[in-house]
Amino acid sequence: MHKFFFGGVTTFTAHLLHTLGLAQKNKVVLHPSNNSERRVRNFGYGLYYQNISLNTICSIKYPFLTVVKDNYFHALDKLSNYERRGNLDHSNIILVIHDPRDITDRMIPLIKGWKIITIRETVQQHLKQKYDLDPLFLYHPFYPYHVVCKNPKIGAVSISRIGFGKNIDIILNANKLINSSENSIKLYGCPTPMYVYTQLGGEEGDFRKYYCGKFDRSFMSLSNILAGVKLVVDLSLVRYDGGGTQYTFLEAIHNNCALILHRRWIEDVDPKYRDFKEGYNCFAIENEKELAELIEKDPDTTKIVQNAKKLMNRHINVNWSWLLHNS
Repeated sequence: MHKFFFGGVTTFTAHLLHTLGLAQKNKVVLHPSNNSERRVRNFGYGLYYQNISLNTICSIKYPFLTVVKDNYFHALDKLSNYERRGNLDHSNIILVIHDPRDITDRMIPLIKGWKIITIRETVQQHLKQKYDLDPLFLYHPFYPYHVVCKNPKIGAVSISRIGFGKNIDIILNANKLINSSENSIKLYGCPTPMYVYTQLGGEEGDFRKYYCGKFDRSFMSLSNILAGVKLVVDLSLVRYDGGGTQYTFLEAIHNNCALILHRRWIEDVDPKYRDFKEGYNCFAIENEKELAELIEKDPDTTKIVQNAKKLMNRHINVNWSWLLHNS
């Protein structure tokens, strides 16, 4: 229940279906729409999606919602009403909450009693403390696809969504401080027009100077970008979130790139929820000056990548297969 087909939610859905073997069985992602269609459309990552009506969604015995955004409140409300009339067991509805922005106060009465899953422990604790929910925490599922290898690995890129909460402005400001344009951090990903206009100076600003475009929604396209790259910059910050992993982090690690994170992602959370340690399995910066200095320093990343790789097995081996018994 999301209007966009890019970003972490799309990547999560793809990795989950491939991990469970459902992609190989040509299972289709269902997307709420005014009317049901027989036509299937390209979802990316070797998957397809189909638009279906809300009435059809309400007839599914075991709905699994990979995400719901507040602008689909009407769909959530209809599903909840269907449940309250006794047509659906609320304990059979599974909903994944990716970060605190996925949920609003008005959604809480509708999802009480549902099986809620979070993929970072900080989000799990936030939902417990603020909304008195009892979500299950599971690591992001990761499908270990084949990667492209190139040597030497040089330079830095950002592959995160270009939108609010990603601090792309820090990257642009750092690029202004880097002496050689060849060392500038390249930007890939889908831009949010309002963010580009309000935070990055619009089309007349420096954004287009470093923007290399979107990449196809496929594992191979992403690996081709990261194959010869040494550093991946992701400066995400979300209130009541942090410490753990995101798919941009996992994709970087899987493709043998070292991560540069915002220091607050690591430090502004309870120490027991910190997966990353600066200088051990990632680099960290606070502002554009530190980022520019790190890029120009061109540090050795061998140990950083090796240590970050230790995080991957838990994502590759995490058990989401119990979902198959509810479908």
